[in-house]
Order: sequence, then C-alpha cells, then structure tokens
Amino acid sequence: MTAPARTRLPGAYWRLWTASAISNIGDGVLTAALPILATRVTDDRLSIGLISTFFAIPWLLFALPAGAVIDRMDRRHVLIAADLFRGALVGGLALAAAFADVQIWMLWVLAFGLGVGEVFFDSTSQTILPAIVSGEQLGRANGLRYSAEITGNTFLGAPLGSVLFAAAVWLPFGFDAATFVVAAVLVATLRGRFRAATTTPTRGLRADVGQGFRWLWRSVLLRNLAIALGLTNLAFAMCESTFVLFATEELGVSDTMFGVLIAVVGAGSVVAGVAGGWLVDRVGRRFAILVAAFVPVLTMLAIGLVAVTWWVVLMLTVQAVMITVWSIIAVTIRQQMVPDHLFGRVNSVYRWFSWGAMPIGALLGGVVAQHWGLRAPYYVGAATMLCAYVLIVAHLRESAIQAGIRANTRPQRPDTSADDTPTSIERDPLDDLLDPLL
Repeated sequence: MTAPARTRLPGAYWRLWTASAISNIGDGVLTAALPILATRVTDDRLSIGLISTFFAIPWLLFALPAGAVIDRMDRRHVLIAADLFRGALVGGLALAAAFADVQIWMLWVLAFGLGVGEVFFDSTSQTILPAIVSGEQLGRANGLRYSAEITGNTFLGAPLGSVLFAAAVWLPFGFDAATFVVAAVLVATLRGRFRAATTTPTRGLRADVGQGFRWLWRSVLLRNLAIALGLTNLAFAMCESTFVLFATEELGVSDTMFGVLIAVVGAGSVVAGVAGGWLVDRVGRRFAILVAAFVPVLTMLAIGLVAVTWWVVLMLTVQAVMITVWSIIAVTIRQQMVPDHLFGRVNSVYRWFSWGAMPIGALLGGVVAQHWGLRAPYYVGAATMLCAYVLIVAHLRESAIQAGIRANTRPQRPDTSADDTPTSIERDPLDDLLDPLL
C-alpha cells in the first residue's frame, strides 16, 4: 500500500498543538501528584478509586448536551472557556493545599469539575481539527497530537509532578493551573471563527442531541466501534482507579518513583503517535486496530499474573502503544465519516458510549480490589477487553469505512455561505515565525 505524499501542516495547527502540549504537561503533573495526595489523605481503596469515578462521571452526564453546544457555538471559544475553567479549579486546590488541610471530598469535587472541562475541551478539539487541516492530513495531525499528549503527560509532566510534590504539596497544582491559562491564550491566537459549516434549525437542544444520536446509531460501523471502545475503557478504568495502590503495595514503588514509572510507560506511546499514521498506511487500518484491540487482553493477564516492576512496566508500555494506535485510527475514521454540521453531536454521543463507561469501570475496579485484591481488576479487565475484540472482528471492514467516507459530502473546511467562518485559515504573522521550524 503506497503512503500518500505529505504536505506541510498549517501554522494554526501548530499553535493548537502547542496549546495541547502545554496543558498536557500540566495534566501529567496532576496525574502524578493527585494520587499521591490522595494516599496522604486516606488509605481507603474505595475512596481513592472514587476519584477516577468522579472524573469520568461527566462523560455520562454532559457528553450529549456538550455536542449540541459545540455545534452551535464558535468552537475556539469553547476551548478557551474550558481551559480557563479547569485552571480556576486546580488553582483553588493549590490554595487549599497551601493554606488548609485537604479533605478527600475536595479531590472528588476537583475530579468532577475537571471531568466537566475535559468533556467540552476534548470533544471540541477533535471537532475543530478538520477545519484546520485537510482530510489527507488528519491521520498525521491526530498522531502528532497524541504524541504531544503522551509526552506531556508521561515524560515531562509525571516526573515533574513527583518532584514538585516533594518540594511543596501545593506546587504541582499551581503549576497545572498556570498551564491551562497559557494554553487558553494560545488558542485565542487562532484567527477566524470556527462554527459548523452548515446549520439546520431544530426544536431545541434535545432535538439536536437526538439528531446526533440517530446518525450514530444508523452507522453500524461507528455504533459498534463506540460500544467496543466503551468496553475497553471500562477495562482500563478498572485497573487505573487503584493503580497507585498496586504500584506502591504490590510493586513497592515509592512516591517519588511513581511519576518516573508513569514516564517510562509512555515511551512507546510517543513512538506510536509519531509513526502511527505511517504504520497504518502500510499494514492497513483493520489489521492495525485488530492487533491494538487484542494485545491488551494479553498484557492485562500478564500484569495480574506477574507483579514484578520491570515486567509490569514492559506490559504497560506495550499496552500504551496499542491504545495510541487504536485512538489515531478511531478518531480519524470519525473525522472522515461524520458531516461537519453534525460532528460535535455525533462525536459526543460516540464518546458518551465509550467514555461514559469509565466511571462504572473505576467504581467496579475499587470494589473488585477491595474484595479480591489489587491484581483482580486486571483479570476482569482482560475478560472485558476480549468482548471488545469480538465486536471489532465482527464489524470492522475496510469496505464499510470507505463507504462511510464516500457518503460524507461535507467540505473539509467550513463553508462561508451560512456564516463568516473562513473556508481556509487566514494567514497571520505568527505563521511566518513558525515556517522555519516546519
């Protein structure tokens, strides 16, 4: 299979990429610092697992209306508002950690608020990308964004979070708040308006949500991919909700080394993000996603059976590679198949199925670990992943993907007939500064 010729990604994309990279460094700091803080507040496994539950619950509550809001508003404004909201929340925790005693309920409230912000930010960032890059660039653009996400979260943010927490409890949270503000400023530099290419008046928000739901449900391919990803996220959430306890109690990892452990695991994901598009072009989407869906079944079993640090790190690294490859393919397929004026709603319904399973998985993971030990979630997770793999084998066909792409007649960039959204991103002086780097 011959790979398509590459064209240069526009400067607007790189500003969006930079904003995402900076905020993900802050997310990585939080990823390391928040579980450590939770273990300082309580040693109750269920209470710690509830942090993941509260973080994921907003996907069940807000994903559907968020899609309708995204399709009605300038998507750049949604990104800015979501980042500023999250920055204010984490900044509040930093103040609490500096001047008061942190209680476990504060971490639940923070997790819920950050989850709400993530629902709007993540859904919008996927929706805005087809307005910035062309269709043939989507795979590469998504891959580079995932690489930045993993690099910021694992290599840079997680070790930094452990170091900052050791220096002062409030410091990692103050740092994370600052990264959200910087990211919002960068997104604000994008020029133009980013509304849906076409809009169809409806009877209200509920009708908009229903339209997106019906479109996804009629697409057999995307519907089953959403269900499969829901099962996958259920399995991962079961394991991740008590991973800090698994690392400290089963593996004997110290607080300082916990961030380093997360960083080491991310190595393969960065490579997968950079080379993922190239790899998929050569082996094919179906083969790549089948491998990416089956390998985690084996890695979860392996972690449960052999709780040795080097082995767990190796298995988690392989697992992270598979997650990244899966994500690149799934997001690109949606961006190519779903019409622009429906993308916010359809994408949010898709993520309601897939991400809405995470609070259930996080809660189950805490319960399973509480009753049967910290290895048990990995066994149950492997069985759940196997169910997801069966769904993908049964329904994912390259012919179905191509038919869906052909049926989508939306332009790759917004149409100006309904509003003043640019058909191409206006050239601005910041692009000239980026050209020598690209």
